[in-house]
Amino acid sequence: MVATHLDAELQHNERRPLLTNRADGNNNMSPMQKAIGQTYQSTAHLAKLLPSGTVLSFQILAPTLAKQGHCSDMNRMMTGGLVVLCALSCCVLSFTDSFRDEEGKVRFGFATPRGLWVIDGGAPLDPLGAAGFRMRFLDFVHAIVSAMIFVAIALFDQHVVSCF
Repeated sequence: MVATHLDAELQHNERRPLLTNRADGNNNMSPMQKAIGQTYQSTAHLAKLLPSGTVLSFQILAPTLAKQGHCSDMNRMMTGGLVVLCALSCCVLSFTDSFRDEEGKVRFGFATPRGLWVIDGGAPLDPLGAAGFRMRFLDFVHAIVSAMIFVAIALFDQHVVSCF
C-alpha cells in the first residue's frame, strides 16, 4: 500500500514541469526559476562551444591507431597525426555557421573576413546579410580554446599516454 502511494506520488512529480509559473498567479518567474533557467541557458551555450564531435571521433579512432597503447613507431606517427588532425578540425569548425534562407531551409557556411561563404550549394547571402557573419576576434579565441580543450582531453587518453 505504501509502495503504491510512493509510486503514484513519484509519477505525479515526474509529470510536473520543472519551471512552472508562480503559485501566486503572477506570471513572472521566481528568483529560483530564473537561476535554473540561466543555468540551462549557460550550459547550452557551453555545449555549443565544446569540441564534442571531434572528441567522439578521437575516442573511437585512438584505441585502434594507438594499438591499445602498445605502439610501434608507425602507430605513434598515426596517433600523433590523429591528434593534430582533430585539433585542426576543432579550429576549422569554429568558423562555421548556419542560417535559414527565404524558403526556411538551413544553409551552412564558413565565416570569412567579408562575410559568410555558403558551402552547401544554396543561394549565397546578400552582401548585407553576409556581413553579419564576418570573422571576429572572438572566433579566433574560440578556435584556440576549443583546440586547447581537445588537446587536453587527448593527452589524458590512456592509449595516447601509454603510446608516447
